[in-house]
Amino acid sequence: MAGIIFSENSGVNDGLFKDTDLAIRSWLLDYDTEKNDYDDTLKAMANIGKSKQFGEKLGSVTEFGDFEIVPEGGNAIQDEIQEGFDKLIIHEQALKKFTITANMVEDKKIEDMKIKAEGFMRSYKRSRLAEFTALITGATEGTVKWGNKVIDTTSNDGVSLFNTSHPGKKSGVANQSNRFTNEFGADDTMLYRLANIGKNFKNQSGQPMGYTFDTIMIPADAPALERLIQKIIGSDQQVGSSFNDVNVSKGKWKLVVNPLWTTGDAVTKKPYILMSSQANKELRGNMVYDRTPLTVRDWVDNDNYNLNFSGRYRIGMGFNSWQHILIGGAATGTSLS
Repeated sequence: MAGIIFSENSGVNDGLFKDTDLAIRSWLLDYDTEKNDYDDTLKAMANIGKSKQFGEKLGSVTEFGDFEIVPEGGNAIQDEIQEGFDKLIIHEQALKKFTITANMVEDKKIEDMKIKAEGFMRSYKRSRLAEFTALITGATEGTVKWGNKVIDTTSNDGVSLFNTSHPGKKSGVANQSNRFTNEFGADDTMLYRLANIGKNFKNQSGQPMGYTFDTIMIPADAPALERLIQKIIGSDQQVGSSFNDVNVSKGKWKLVVNPLWTTGDAVTKKPYILMSSQANKELRGNMVYDRTPLTVRDWVDNDNYNLNFSGRYRIGMGFNSWQHILIGGAATGTSLS
């Protein structure tokens, strides 16, 4: 987490409010450092960095091709590196406010005030993951709406993160798909097939990348799928088989159940996302930039004597690449036979 910054307060140093103000600040700090599913899920799926600019522009370059054999006395083959795809991630601000009434302070409603402080911090942590969840689960389209904001879900190649036609930068590089309609199935067959496809994704120059996919993210309302994956990644023997085969999936996958990703009971074909944690890091795939940490101001309203707390943070999220990730169980996309 980026931590909390407390600004100078106004009118809270008198006897009525000073102790309450200090207590609420303490509760905010305590809850910020507590372990929680929101922080853990975000850290498992995104690279979290800091920024000091209006936005972060992430660039890339193409690669040289392979060396070529030439006859004796022949000339070397000229090759060039060119500017590749780039991505601009722009930071946006978010704000929230809560109030402690003068009566609550006078009557020493400690638990009520603590509940408000913890709820404020929970809202902050949940909001970060909620925005990222909306971004990544809506990335079959070029934009997605979160609250009243339309967010860009394209990768650095200009098409949606999950797309059937990711282009290359160099001429001759065929389009590639990382959006598949196939359901997970009853064993690890489709899991390994899609992981192998991901391993063979090519970069913008057409070179195979060879990343190992090791992370699975699923919705929180897919208990049957969650139970199946837990068996696949934790059983000694192969799941879904009557043969006493070794389970080659054991210990190779991390399951992330996103508490804010739900698809509804009416959706029987549950989507799932596979990711290479190494590729996500090296390619700067899923990016979250903290431009301004949560900053809290507090003041006493002279008209009603209420103690107010207002919080603001500024954050940027986006995708710099697509080869680190793929989706299965999508409504539309490439269908594997």
